[in-house]
Amino acid sequence: MSAEPNPLDDLPGDTAGTPRGAAATGPRAEPVSSESARLAFLYRAGEALGASLEWRTVLRRLAELVVPELADWCAVDVLGDDGRVERVAAAHREPGRVALVHELFRLRPVDLTMSDAIAQTLRTGVASRMEAVSERVWEREVALGARAGMVLPLVARGRVLGAMSLLRGDAAAGFTEQDLEVARELGRRASLSMENALLYEEARASQALSARLQTVTAALSRAATAEDVARVLVHDGLEASGASRGTVMSLTDEGFIRFIGAFGYSREFRAALEGQRPLVVPVLARAAERREAQWFSRLEDLLPMTGIVRREVAALGDGARAVLPLLTERGVRGFVWLAWEGPRDFTALERSFLGALAQQCSQALERAALYGTLRERGERLHHALQMGKEAEERLFFLLEASRALAEHLDDVEWTLEHVARVAASSVASSCLVELVGPDGTLRCVASAHQEPSRDASVLQALGGEGALSLSRECFQSGEPRFVPDVDAALCERLSDSSEQRALLQALRPASLLVVPVRTRGRTLGVITLGTSPPQRPLAMSDVSMMEELARRVAVALENASLYRDAQAAVRLRDEFLSVASHELKTPLTSLKLQHGLIDRALGLDSREKVAPRLSTAMRQVQRLASLVDHLLDVSRVSLGRLALEPTEVDLGQAVRDAVDRMEEVFAVAGCTVRVEIPEPLQGRWDSLRLDQVLVNLLTNAAKYGAGRPVQVSASADGEARVRLSVRDEGIGISETDLPRLFGRFERAVSERHYGGLGLGLYISRQIVEAMGGSIEVESREGVGSVFTVLLPRSAG
Repeated sequence: MSAEPNPLDDLPGDTAGTPRGAAATGPRAEPVSSESARLAFLYRAGEALGASLEWRTVLRRLAELVVPELADWCAVDVLGDDGRVERVAAAHREPGRVALVHELFRLRPVDLTMSDAIAQTLRTGVASRMEAVSERVWEREVALGARAGMVLPLVARGRVLGAMSLLRGDAAAGFTEQDLEVARELGRRASLSMENALLYEEARASQALSARLQTVTAALSRAATAEDVARVLVHDGLEASGASRGTVMSLTDEGFIRFIGAFGYSREFRAALEGQRPLVVPVLARAAERREAQWFSRLEDLLPMTGIVRREVAALGDGARAVLPLLTERGVRGFVWLAWEGPRDFTALERSFLGALAQQCSQALERAALYGTLRERGERLHHALQMGKEAEERLFFLLEASRALAEHLDDVEWTLEHVARVAASSVASSCLVELVGPDGTLRCVASAHQEPSRDASVLQALGGEGALSLSRECFQSGEPRFVPDVDAALCERLSDSSEQRALLQALRPASLLVVPVRTRGRTLGVITLGTSPPQRPLAMSDVSMMEELARRVAVALENASLYRDAQAAVRLRDEFLSVASHELKTPLTSLKLQHGLIDRALGLDSREKVAPRLSTAMRQVQRLASLVDHLLDVSRVSLGRLALEPTEVDLGQAVRDAVDRMEEVFAVAGCTVRVEIPEPLQGRWDSLRLDQVLVNLLTNAAKYGAGRPVQVSASADGEARVRLSVRDEGIGISETDLPRLFGRFERAVSERHYGGLGLGLYISRQIVEAMGGSIEVESREGVGSVFTVLLPRSAG
């Protein structure tokens, strides 16, 4: 038997000595006076009390055990968390009078502020015992015929759970010491059983709330927005708490209240708080400041802290309220406001559950905000990537179109056809390019469709009037025409004829864009783009792109016109040079002949005076003839008339002959020439043109390497080629001048110090390349230059 002290141990007897009343009617069981009877009774009581883990059942069995062994009737009252007393069990020796016991309690409930026996025991935890029942202390019990009684507290862990009242109606039979001992042990066991039952019930409730909390947590983990979080919290969490009304409020970045979920609250209540700051409602401000939940068992406790919503809160009933802040590391994210129908004291389990819900809600709102930020960034990134992709498509299209426009100035119609195909395969579904004709009307010069099967129908439709009314409007106004959404009604308005209707049926556009091709204030034509699903519709950014394309097309058309004019001028110039060169050679030949006749006709006396001047005149005539030959060669190259007559030639012998003929030139320049050709180098080349190349290179070396040695070498370069090199140690050529050295009329030195037209190296390269070879130069300023010629043994 437990050694725990019992409040009955020190029960005093009733010194008032009130006379006992008459005995209650009906027999009562023999009292449990013997030790064996007491043990048997307590054994049966232990089995009965331990057979259930439902505390109400435990207390009913307690009352049934007491009657009739210990008392004529018994009542068990429980003290609730809210301070109210509830009678949960009653038993009477006469079963028909049990209802009377409950009815008496209903009519005269226990008031803890009064001095009756049950109130004193519940209030103090000390048992009350009366040998003779006093009407002042046992008013209810006297009404049922009680003559003796005692009240035992049900105590567990220092807390008064309730009270068990035992009464007898037999005035001659009070409670003996043995009765007190049995009652004391029975009360102890009943308290223990009730505590176990309450603990079990609390554990079950805690387990249920834990399961509910896990369900809510799992649902919150899937919530992607603040509204989803509130929906889960309201339907899966707050309603399970027994609250009749609830709302979830979040705080915006600016600190204003925003309702994201609610049930049971009036529209007036939400309207009064929406868009306000928490400071206007003191209870919200205190919850935020203290970072803890605010609990109110009754309405009157809350009303002084309701601020601007006092009237709305008061209109919603007198029940309990709870305000829980939604806390994160960054501060308060919002509030949960709950209301119950009636007053209540919040148990630790309820507070813990609602606090955990608020914490989970706070974390879910934080995740939702982060997810929203990530989603927004993702959408912006996706939009940026999409815009970047579209911009890349436009850029690629412009680059491809520009390349075609720049590379094919000689074939404008092919270029525009290529541009139309590129447009129809990248930025649009179809493209039409129309230029103004000699008669001033638009003429389609290029068309393309993304689906090759429609090209024929488009071309067939263009056989009539061709241009759409939208295209003509653009051509006449010189302004773009953009229709982002083309429907059937608009197609009908855009069609002025059966040909235009056929064209629109062939194109089937979902959006249309027409831009003018303008240059120097003149409209040269229009470009029409159309898109069809699943191609993306045209946008305003496409208007800018097509305007840029139209500008480039206009420049290309103008350049093509200028190119044709320039080509005609070049052909006219080359023809003039060819004719002029031929015409100049005739008087030069005659002049050379006259110089020869004069030289032979000179006598001994006059030769000394005339011969030097005659020699100078003959050299100038020869130089003039060389310049005329160069001009003639240039005209032949330009006109494609440079003909070759290959014969068997020994390159070594050709080099020696050229050096021998230029002996006087090298002597005047002060250059020594060394020729290194170890073996014969046979090949089929045009001997005259090969000699022309050799003379140009040797002349170049003598001119720019005056006073320095010149080295000429030739050797085999494999079986199919030969290599010729001319090295001088003259002034050299800078790196910036090397790329243009072989250009026509190009010079890398000052014209004041070195004469010539700048055509020798140009003609040499043309001759060498015509024979299937190549010519290169290596040079450094102040060191000299090396010209290298590679020739196949059989000139093509």
